[in-house]
Amino acid sequence: MEQEASPKKQGSFVRVLSPGEVFLLTISALSPVFSVFIGGNAILHLAGTGAAIGFIAGGLIAATLALLFAELSASYPGAGGVYPALNAILGPRWTYPFVIMRTVIMFPLLAFGATGVGPYIRLFLPWLPQDLAAPGTLAFAAVIAASQIRRGAQVIAAFLVVELLALLVLVVAALVHFKTANLGLVLSPVYAAGRDSLAATPATSIALAVIAGAFMAAGADWATFFAEDMRDARRRMGPVVAWTGLFAALCIALPAVLMILAMDDVAATLSAEAPMAHFLDRATNPIISALVSLGVIAAILNSVIAIMMALSRQLHAMGRDGVFLAPINRVLRIVNPQTRAPTGALLVLLVIGGFCTFLGERRLVLLTSANFSECLLLGLAVLAGRRAGMMSEHFRIRLHPLVPVLAVMLSVSIVAAGWADAETGRVSIGLLVAVFATALFWHELSLRIGRAPVRLTGSDLE
Repeated sequence: MEQEASPKKQGSFVRVLSPGEVFLLTISALSPVFSVFIGGNAILHLAGTGAAIGFIAGGLIAATLALLFAELSASYPGAGGVYPALNAILGPRWTYPFVIMRTVIMFPLLAFGATGVGPYIRLFLPWLPQDLAAPGTLAFAAVIAASQIRRGAQVIAAFLVVELLALLVLVVAALVHFKTANLGLVLSPVYAAGRDSLAATPATSIALAVIAGAFMAAGADWATFFAEDMRDARRRMGPVVAWTGLFAALCIALPAVLMILAMDDVAATLSAEAPMAHFLDRATNPIISALVSLGVIAAILNSVIAIMMALSRQLHAMGRDGVFLAPINRVLRIVNPQTRAPTGALLVLLVIGGFCTFLGERRLVLLTSANFSECLLLGLAVLAGRRAGMMSEHFRIRLHPLVPVLAVMLSVSIVAAGWADAETGRVSIGLLVAVFATALFWHELSLRIGRAPVRLTGSDLE
């Protein structure tokens, strides 16, 4: 594989964003409404009422892992996200496979966001082919993401108000229809075995729901990709990531759990194409339900725009570092001279992400939530970085080493839970393990045959 290093300052971004603007971009990328209405649908299909356990436990996990991202990004900020820190502490041997795995996952991640818009758009446009909704969403998001970042942030802020109102409607509807008897559905979870029948949720499905719930509540690390656009990133990035993680976990877990505690026709709701929309149809009037559906569409668009903005910056950083073949690196380094947006990376995301929209909901959610290497390497990096005195004083996790040890244990749990699901989870885990192992083998082979190591600095911050 021909690789190249690129000039450090080529395609540098303009530092114009405040911590508050980065927070808004991050909340929009992880999108509480998307996680509840789209991720919630997927997890309800996967584990039934066990989704409540998934969101509660998953939210705690996500908020805890956000602390690792916070400490690492405060020490080594850059558009590459957390991989500059992993490279500085653990070295390229382990960081290169992580970067390659992250690349494989980012396209299904983007596709999962775009595919969620289909059921809600068809409520208003039933004649629209399902296959067109997701690619159209990606194309719209790419146009906004290609604009000047502050203008894009303003569009995102307007969408965010709409989506939070939609979330508030769900919370109020669930509180009004709260049923104490449904607590039993949480303690003894059931799933839809058919249109009108329920069965006990298998333990493996609940375990997968916890992993998927952590994935849905995660996303505080989206902030790290905007380090080169943010003023005073070294001092301010850590607190932004940590507080975003806590805020997201609360905003996502609470509405999802309340909805489960308010369902009346459990079998019909769990078996519906969009359980959240089905609940609102029954709990509110058609006008309110339609308005919320419009809010969900706005939330999905908002999330996909913010995700494209973030991932394009990480891909751009990879191109600067020379991670891929030289022609690919050249494309990823293309930056619009007027808007300073990484348009080459946006084009790659649009094309490959569009193809991934045809993989299906279950494959996408399990593939994107099965990244065992992230928890493992984050935990090891914080442990090693603290021991070697390589971490910044700007942000420190308390109760060390509890959090990084929990992250290492979680990585083992992700592999075990995924492997227990023979239908899809085992395939996803096997694929990601194969990607990691292949990238590790290639990196070592490249060094042995005399190729220059890949520069994984991921940042143009001095």
